[in-house]
Amino acid sequence: MLFFAPLVYGQQLTVNESNTKLSVDGTSTVHDWTIEAEKFDGKADVKIENNALQSINSLSFNIPVKSLKSGKSAMDDNTYEALKADDHPVIKYQFRSMDNVSVDGNTTTMDTKGLLTIGGVSKIVNMKVTAEASNGISFKGDITFKMSVFEIDPPTAVFGTIKTGDQITINFNAQYK
Repeated sequence: MLFFAPLVYGQQLTVNESNTKLSVDGTSTVHDWTIEAEKFDGKADVKIENNALQSINSLSFNIPVKSLKSGKSAMDDNTYEALKADDHPVIKYQFRSMDNVSVDGNTTTMDTKGLLTIGGVSKIVNMKVTAEASNGISFKGDITFKMSVFEIDPPTAVFGTIKTGDQITINFNAQYK
C-alpha cells in the first residue's frame, strides 16, 4: 500500500550560491548594460509531491547590493549610490503567494506575488516563475519594472551626459538545496 501513496515531503532549503545566477539588464543613452550579482542568501520551506513543487510555505532571497558587479568600477559605484547601498545594503525578496499553478513532470509553473525591497522601499511584485524539483529546487523567471517605482533615480555618468533608462529587467535562476 505504501508503494502507491504519493511521495509527499516538506523541505527546508537554503540558496546554493554556486548554482544561482541573477542579472539586471538595462539601457542607457550610450549602450545596453548588464550587471550580475555575485552573492546571495535565502531560505525556502517547500512541499514537494511526486518530485514536483506543490506549495511554498515560505521563501526569501537576498542580494547584498555591493555584490552587484558590471566589470566597470565606475558603473558599480553609480549603481551602489543609486540603490542607497550605505543605508540599505541588501535587496530583499519575500514570497507571499502563488496562483495559476501548473505541474508537468517535475516542473511547476506559477504566478507568484512577493514583497521586493530595494533601497529601503518595499513593493508587492508579480512574477511568472518556473520551479524544477531536481536535486533541491530551482526557481527561474524574470521581472521588468521601472526603478522610479522604488524611488530610485536612474544612475547618470559624465556630469549627466550619460543617462540610464528607468526600466530594468531582473533575470534569475535561484537554486535552493
